[in-house]
Amino acid sequence: MQLLHNNPTMPLLHRLPNMTIRVNAPDHLPPHVHVVMADRRDALVDLATLAITSRTLRASDIADALIWIAANSAYCAKVFKECNP
Repeated sequence: MQLLHNNPTMPLLHRLPNMTIRVNAPDHLPPHVHVVMADRRDALVDLATLAITSRTLRASDIADALIWIAANSAYCAKVFKECNP
């Protein structure tokens, strides 16, 4: 896990060419990650269901991130729990 811009409240889980996947701390339940595009649009992705909450992004916009999140959901949940005890 890296820290996003050396900010300990925003651990960076993974970086893709045009987006990052991160956890906020502190943050609300249910456990989720934030997918942030290079242009600052973002989506919240529920770790249990992979449901997306966003007013500006569709699943097709973050398809690569969803694949990574699905494959690494246990790691994402662990980091969420560590950052939000």
